[in-house]
Amino acid sequence: MKTFLAVGIGGFFGAISRYGLNLIWPSTNGFPYTTLCINIVGCFCLAWLFTTFIKRTPIVVGLGTGFCGAFTTFSTFSLETLLLLENNEWLQAVLYVVVSVLGGLAGAWLGIRLARGRMV
Repeated sequence: MKTFLAVGIGGFFGAISRYGLNLIWPSTNGFPYTTLCINIVGCFCLAWLFTTFIKRTPIVVGLGTGFCGAFTTFSTFSLETLLLLENNEWLQAVLYVVVSVLGGLAGAWLGIRLARGRMV
């Protein structure tokens, strides 16, 4: 029960953090910079957290699954990509997908390396 509560609390704070960042730093020129940055940072944080803390305590799961899960968003990424395609912004759509996937993988890789203390 503690873990469910931790995930719920983490999810609440992750969701309002993402929403707040979108208000503070709205995407301009039709390119979803905010979501891109949120997802890359979220990949880094989740990889670092789950590599650093092998034991999945309620706090770790609340931060990882709850906060990071609600902070990052595949659904928004998918919708924004489709909107770019509908607006015939093919190059931006492809760039967004490629940078999102490669950036997410790079963020996760960096988080794991940092957590293991092997940055070189």
